Amino acid sequence: MRITFKSSGGVAYFPGLSAPKTIDVSSLPSDRQQEIRNLLAESRFFDLPARTPPRKGAADYQTHTITVADDAGQHTVEVSDPVPPSLGRLFDLLRELS
Repeated sequence: MRITFKSSGGVAYFPGLSAPKTIDVSSLPSDRQQEIRNLLAESRFFDLPARTPPRKGAADYQTHTITVADDAGQHTVEVSDPVPPSLGRLFDLLRELS
């Protein structure tokens, strides 16, 4: 499984520093692999819509894009700040790993 994570936009956005980060989950320690799988299942990641629009009146928000690809295919989710609570821990872990 490979996860690509990217953030863009916001007040301090620098396009040159926002290159996507890719994490090869199979190269991580087994406890981290299981944590990621659990977080994907708990958030029902593969059932989420491809894009969630920003809330009304939001300005200078960041947009986060996560793509999860495995043997079964891939799914991409794009959300804007504030990150939904169901994805909060997954976002934190991906930032930590990237």
